[in-house]
Amino acid sequence: TNMSHRLYNEQWHSTQLGLRDLLEWEMPKQPPKPEKNKQAAYDKLATMYVKYIIIFRKLEECYDQMVHSQKRRTIRLVLDSTIGRLLELKEELVKLAILEYQYYDDFMADMKLVPSDLEIPIPKYFTSENAKVLKEREKLLGTVLAKMGPQGSSDVRNPGGACLC
Repeated sequence: TNMSHRLYNEQWHSTQLGLRDLLEWEMPKQPPKPEKNKQAAYDKLATMYVKYIIIFRKLEECYDQMVHSQKRRTIRLVLDSTIGRLLELKEELVKLAILEYQYYDDFMADMKLVPSDLEIPIPKYFTSENAKVLKEREKLLGTVLAKMGPQGSSDVRNPGGACLC
């Protein structure tokens, strides 16, 4: 409907503004001095990471709902770049904190977010574009299992013969 087109166009526009603001904050005109305080550096990276997640979620929704093909291509490029930046920030956070998993409770409270706001869903375009490949893998696996035939209980590593795939 026309109203949903307008809604996602407005969301796309506000996401562009949010991304521009984030990029200006991340890369100011006057380069800041390197942060010596490890906690302050971590806080800045974590804040950027959380903001990029929010932008990613909005972009993914816009891409999924946008009808205009040229806008979809543009949103896809921005979405892929945002995913790349999320991965870079995550790597920096892991190096800085020396932890694989970070806690963002303070940042969520400051930004009035709930944990589900920070979930990073698999983009819908990824599963839909790869559906054919996934179906082919499933078919190949079925063929291989069918050729193997029923597994007897003589296998010591797998008593009971159940597939441990």
